[in-house]
Amino acid sequence: MSAPAVSELEVTGIRGESVLLSCDLNSSTAIDPARLRFHWQDKSGKVLYSFNKGEENRHQDNLYTNRTKAFGSEMSSGNISIKLSQVTLEDEQNGYWAFATLFDENDKHFHELIKVCPATLLVAARFPTPSVTVNKTNMDATCSTQGGYPQPVVTWTIQDVLLAQNRTLDPWEVQTKSPSDPESGLYTVWSQVNITENQTVTCHIFNPVLRETVSNTTIVSSNQSINTDPTGEVQKGFSRGRFGAIAALILFCLSVGGRGLFCVHKKCCGASGGTKEVEGNNHQGNGSVETELLDRCRPAPDILEADRSDPELDAD
Repeated sequence: MSAPAVSELEVTGIRGESVLLSCDLNSSTAIDPARLRFHWQDKSGKVLYSFNKGEENRHQDNLYTNRTKAFGSEMSSGNISIKLSQVTLEDEQNGYWAFATLFDENDKHFHELIKVCPATLLVAARFPTPSVTVNKTNMDATCSTQGGYPQPVVTWTIQDVLLAQNRTLDPWEVQTKSPSDPESGLYTVWSQVNITENQTVTCHIFNPVLRETVSNTTIVSSNQSINTDPTGEVQKGFSRGRFGAIAALILFCLSVGGRGLFCVHKKCCGASGGTKEVEGNNHQGNGSVETELLDRCRPAPDILEADRSDPELDAD
């Protein structure tokens, strides 16, 4: 049996879920669990898990009761890893390591390993997708979410729909507050930016431990703001009644057949009847969440067209 690598690992655990504390004794021959003794402890000396020749958790601290499990069927190959469940914020930045001893036939230890497989636990909680709302009176957009950990990094990107220019706002252009709850320790995020018409604004919430970003986007048109959630659903937009009126006007213009009348055609972007749909998708995998807006509405300027004069009227 050779000593495992002693370089300390950083292990990421999700609040409320399980995390693996990995350790392999690198044994070239099979190990008899009846001659094996090992235990895991944290940096304060509390025992997470103990195994003594088949007996488990005789010396376990109450803090870890019903929270640890070893892999008994793999101990013969030298695997003394354990699974720590119900990860809490109190486990954040805690250090763990294992101690192992092998006994010979005379019940005398002949190989002992001290403080092997050191690991530091980083704890995180995912932030839900933020909501983005627009105040057309104050011309600002507000982004909010809660229940994540640790404190996130908030950024905003703005795209001018007409000019197709995109940029990330500087910190001085953004007002952000992210207090933590005194009881749960989880963070609430509130962030606000100024806006103008014909802009697409996106709020990004980045979790530095998970290396994960959740985002949401709002399209600010000259008439209404359209908020798209990650599934691409248009939450706010033009009413069906308004589009019905526009459609009726267009049909009227076409049926008249000209004669000096002016007809206005306007592209609209909304919940129904718009010329383009706002679509999106939320992909999650390998510890990352990425929000994509697959198609964006771009409001078009009004086009004023005059029907050509009636030849019969010209002849008169």
